[in-house]
Amino acid sequence: MLITLTKVQLKRATDHKRGNVQSFLDRLLIEVVSENYRYFLAQYLAFGIRPEDSPQTRCWPPLLSNERQVSGLFAIGLSRVSPISRPEHPVSRASKAMDDKEPDSVNRKGRVDFLAYYGNRDIALELKRFPISTLGNARWNAGLTSHWNTVSKQSKEALVHMRDQKDEYDSPVSIGLLVIRVGRKVTSRVEVDQARSMAINALPSVADEVRKLTKADYLAYYLAPSEMQVSYGWGKNEHEYTVFPGVIFAAVVHESVKAAQYADA
Repeated sequence: MLITLTKVQLKRATDHKRGNVQSFLDRLLIEVVSENYRYFLAQYLAFGIRPEDSPQTRCWPPLLSNERQVSGLFAIGLSRVSPISRPEHPVSRASKAMDDKEPDSVNRKGRVDFLAYYGNRDIALELKRFPISTLGNARWNAGLTSHWNTVSKQSKEALVHMRDQKDEYDSPVSIGLLVIRVGRKVTSRVEVDQARSMAINALPSVADEVRKLTKADYLAYYLAPSEMQVSYGWGKNEHEYTVFPGVIFAAVVHESVKAAQYADA
């Protein structure tokens, strides 16, 4: 199940004639989580696992994995949502972001993770991934804060580039999307169903903490199917397991830049 907590409120970004970014993100995440489950089912059948053998022991869907594998899921999702999408699109990254007071002094070459055409607009998508625990307060997680600041800055720089090259992009916006895997490692002394129930109950609160920390323009969380919520074989002696109740998606959307030279016509 995909639950949306915050919807995009930016006027130009939700213009249906140009391309509604809210609809774009909704459709994209539906494709991502669907492809993730398709991958899980394919592993389950390929390995010949019986239900009583716990499919979570050997199946490892890409949405729970590293950033490169998560990025692969988004590439597949974009191919279904957007008629044109390109990974690793080159951009010029300014040394100062558009909110900084000092003028840009150095431009360096870089790449945005994806450039997609949706509706009648170009969308730059910068993607980051970070794991957090159901324990503790997400608002005090330094790593989470750092990743959010990075994805916000890099997506902001992508929009500056697109506005600077305005003849090459149609009604551009940029999105910085942080994919947050939520989990908790548990010892074999704790009963599995109890640990899973506690993690599932904690997921909405963790998502709300992320919302308060990031003040994201778009925030949703994915409650995974029960068969995907537990992974066995963790720890030094592989006697521990990890509960993964779901994944949080937090996005910042940039629709305009403040400098006059980048103003919309």
